[in-house]
Amino acid sequence: MKIQGADINRFTVLKQATMEFSPAMNVFIGRNGTGKSHLMKLLYAIIKSLPPEESHDRERTFQRDLAKKLAGVFKPDDQAINRLVTRTTGRSKATVSVTTDCGQVAWRLTTLGNLHVDAVEVSMSSSPTVFLPSRETLAMYEGFIQAYENRELSFDETYKDVCTLLSGSPLLGPRLAHARALAEPLEKILGGSVRLAGNRFYLASAEGNLEAHLVAEGHRKIASLIHLVLNGSLLRNSVLFWDEPEANLNPRLITVVATTLRKLAEFGVQIFVSTHDYLLASELSLAMEFSPLLKAEDRVDIRFFGLSVSPAFTMQTGSVLADLANNDLVAEYAEHFDRQAEFMRKLLRMEASVSSRTRGQQ
Repeated sequence: MKIQGADINRFTVLKQATMEFSPAMNVFIGRNGTGKSHLMKLLYAIIKSLPPEESHDRERTFQRDLAKKLAGVFKPDDQAINRLVTRTTGRSKATVSVTTDCGQVAWRLTTLGNLHVDAVEVSMSSSPTVFLPSRETLAMYEGFIQAYENRELSFDETYKDVCTLLSGSPLLGPRLAHARALAEPLEKILGGSVRLAGNRFYLASAEGNLEAHLVAEGHRKIASLIHLVLNGSLLRNSVLFWDEPEANLNPRLITVVATTLRKLAEFGVQIFVSTHDYLLASELSLAMEFSPLLKAEDRVDIRFFGLSVSPAFTMQTGSVLADLANNDLVAEYAEHFDRQAEFMRKLLRMEASVSSRTRGQQ
């Protein structure tokens, strides 16, 4: 399945947004609170709630499962999904329409909590949909699913979902060979392979097995991606949502992540990424700017979305970072270098003043 576009009105901070997505990779940038994570969680909740193909009452099934998934993914107070409608005086409603290559899904949510399904032409995809939260899950995997199902935890449901996917066993046959080709460059970075033994993850290397808790957090994020590739959670036609992949990663690993994302997109995984990292966004932008220099098999279509809420919600779209007029990532780095240049000018003036006084005293 490929998500082709979305039309969203009055859902949390997403007051009015119409988007056409790349079938390969989509990158969301913007300041905190502009709706990047909310947008990805919304799309994820919709795809995860699609009814089975054999469902007899598709609209009612989707309505029930979507309401439950929205509550689990966004965790509003008392699971009151009406709180997801953009706050305003008086009654209001959110409207959401998502188009895929298999059909359309459309629904409305009122401030009274009424969820109305207008269209559900799409069935549940046989390929998994994966949401990787900004915090890694490999170290918390042990006992997490059981705890989530039996206790009230502050983690949203994306953490439970990814732990469920991590529990899958490695692939067999021809599909494993292709998965290994994707995973091996990442295993070289880790210096070993990922193993699930009992209910704990380990990094297996020549020196022995190292518990996931003793592995650096940034490396645990890479290890999670490796395991999801090898167990078939990221297959052709899968959809991957990754919220801030750069969190707790050394800059040298950012370029590895950028390359891996492009490889996954080449393999047929549709990717949605939110990021605050200039290096990651720039690496992906370079791949578009200089795509004629790349081999045909290394070229993927990447689309950038710039979100802003001040003075009003807006969304810009482009094929490279330079297409986004109000780009906070670029603007902040430019301001940083301007501040550095101003400090250098002040230092030179200070040194010149001291030198002048010294010559006067002589």
